[in-house]
Amino acid sequence: MAFVKNGTLGEKGGPLLVERVITNSVTVAIGDAVVTSSGFAALATTGAKLLGFVESVNSADGLNPKKDGTFLANPDSSFAAASDNQTVAMVSVRADVSKRSLYLAAGDAAYGTTTGSNLAGKTFDLADEDQVDESTVNTTSQQVYSHGLDRLKTTLAVVNIFESEVFGL
Repeated sequence: MAFVKNGTLGEKGGPLLVERVITNSVTVAIGDAVVTSSGFAALATTGAKLLGFVESVNSADGLNPKKDGTFLANPDSSFAAASDNQTVAMVSVRADVSKRSLYLAAGDAAYGTTTGSNLAGKTFDLADEDQVDESTVNTTSQQVYSHGLDRLKTTLAVVNIFESEVFGL
């Protein structure tokens, strides 16, 4: 499950959006965590400072591309970039880089498996672009900060970006 927007820590509530052309041959989904790699959007990996979370996928003309007539703006909708995307199609992602935006995050194991991973005030690294590595729970600097488990969706944590490639720690 990709990260799902859940709210904001800010009083205004708006995302901070940046656009990056997708790296060649990458499949990206709405809600994936991304980083900038050699100037292009790539899927986030463990330990890398985060650019943000994908809000939309856009063709070079700014419109949402379609795959077999399917609109690609729903959570978990994915787009596979061509092997020459960086120079030809130039399909891009628009990512929310705000450290104040809140997201629901699945863990790669049940929260609480590692002591304290179900509690607020902890940080995590990502397991991959669409889930938290539950076993990395800590109180030191990592990729995302946890506000604990969601009250309604108790198998998901509420997180925000903690280590940002745009804003730092």
